[in-house]
Amino acid sequence: MALGKEDLIHKELAAQLRQYERYNQLKCFRWSYDASGEKRSAMTGSLLKAKGLKPGAADYCFRIVKKGIAHYIYIEIKIPKIKGKQKEGVQSEYQLAFEKLCYACNEEYYIARSVEEAMDILRYEDILVCA
Repeated sequence: MALGKEDLIHKELAAQLRQYERYNQLKCFRWSYDASGEKRSAMTGSLLKAKGLKPGAADYCFRIVKKGIAHYIYIEIKIPKIKGKQKEGVQSEYQLAFEKLCYACNEEYYIARSVEEAMDILRYEDILVCA
């Protein structure tokens, strides 16, 4: 199976995050990727749903501390529009609902359309510390 454009962004971003993590340049307790939107068999999907998996969570979650309080930063990856070739990636209804929930809980939610945009968000949020 060939990787899609969004998959390639995910792979590259995760590789860069692991690299920064190795050099202690990520200021977060934990970061993770949420695979709730991945393609899978109907049986696996049914089992995950039975275990409590819910649709809509952002692709990446970063747990940080701001002013002594645990806080989450969420980044959803969507493919950019390529002139005349493909439509820009859009959020599902579940993702829109998750975004609203994040704001209601005073958590940060971003959409990035490239690895560079995601890294800029992490710099803005003071998660990525470059020497």
